[in-house]
Amino acid sequence: MTIIDRSSRSFILSIFKRLLDLGIAICLVLIPIIIITGGFKTSILGISIKANHLYSPIKILVPLILIRMVITFEVKNMVLVLVSIFMTMLFMEIAIRIWNPPMAKPEMNQIHQASAVFGWELVPGSSGIGSLGESYHINSVGFRDAEHTLRRQPGINRIMVIGDSFTFGARVNLEDTYPKQLEGILNRANMASEVINCGVIGHNMWQHYEMLKRKVLLYQPDLVILGLFEDDLASSIPPYNESDGYQGENPFEDQGVSGVMSHFSLWNFLRNVNAQFEYKYRYRRGYAYMKAVENRKKKWGTANPTNTNYKIMSGKMEKRKYIEFSESLKQVVITANDAGTKVLVVMIPDSVQLNDSHMQAINRFVEQACREIGVPFVDVTPALEAEEDHRSLYLFPFDAHNSPKGLRLIAQTIANKIISLHFLSPSNHELSRTNKCAESSGF
Repeated sequence: MTIIDRSSRSFILSIFKRLLDLGIAICLVLIPIIIITGGFKTSILGISIKANHLYSPIKILVPLILIRMVITFEVKNMVLVLVSIFMTMLFMEIAIRIWNPPMAKPEMNQIHQASAVFGWELVPGSSGIGSLGESYHINSVGFRDAEHTLRRQPGINRIMVIGDSFTFGARVNLEDTYPKQLEGILNRANMASEVINCGVIGHNMWQHYEMLKRKVLLYQPDLVILGLFEDDLASSIPPYNESDGYQGENPFEDQGVSGVMSHFSLWNFLRNVNAQFEYKYRYRRGYAYMKAVENRKKKWGTANPTNTNYKIMSGKMEKRKYIEFSESLKQVVITANDAGTKVLVVMIPDSVQLNDSHMQAINRFVEQACREIGVPFVDVTPALEAEEDHRSLYLFPFDAHNSPKGLRLIAQTIANKIISLHFLSPSNHELSRTNKCAESSGF
């Protein structure tokens, strides 16, 4: 009986080992498949199977390997292996802490605070890593930019960009935002310029005006760019005009660092590396991209005519909203011009507006409002529509904001407008070259 029991246990153990080996093999195969495809979704015998993250098979692979080791190694060898793994991870944790790269910081989306003046604002000096592995750093004034003195540098054009999350650069690094890409384009065009990003996620028209009055004009910019998105029409009147004792509110209050694992640099590093990997190969996840686009069209498109965003884009908001917006826009232009600063209004479209004239009614309204005020206007929608693959212009399926490529097109369109308007002075080097040419010509 004992012999039979031993034989049965040996057989069962052998089958269990084979199943473990099969599971390990499947996980090892899934990892390169995810790397190659960026994630997949398929159906086998009516069962839906999908894997979008590298850590999905890894979370299964690690315990399978540990179980396989437990039933294979002797206790002494198993302890030795586990101690070796622990010491390796401890060494990596210490090394990463000493290195302290941005990628080792925990995800921290809480970079906002309530403000009685702005409703909410960026927390000066805050920093962190976003959900796609992008890094954030807010300067001492509350701009997502480097530190800048109030005194302008001689011979350098100063441009300040006001706007919401599309200007701020949600889900992308600072150098990929359109203000910073605009700075590079202008400098390469011999128009020495510094472009300061004053965008704040979620800000609307009344907050853009407050930002201009209370912060931006202190820097005496040559040009202020007002980057508008369709929902800026929703709120043009400050809430404290209608509510005494207004203290502001932070709509992002529940966002921030959480979880025990966020305190380990090794974990943060691996999480952020995976986030950047998924971001880089997001275009390959076709099924998820199409689902994200369809869902946004259903939410904001003609399929949901009661949605506020749909009403704004299609020009179906109540009349007072248009009047309030026009008055607020006029105040922005007058205030800036009185301070000796030019203004350029830029319209940035949502993805659902591309190639849909019906959804671009708000663009035409803003253009007309600018024409009546006499302020230059540029709609970047045609530049984005001209791109064959719209998937490359946005961060779908993770986010509806523009990708670095889409932001580059926005920056180039703005640069073309600035150059055509002769808003900026050429660099000192270019002026010197121009003067020499004039002197040699006898003028």
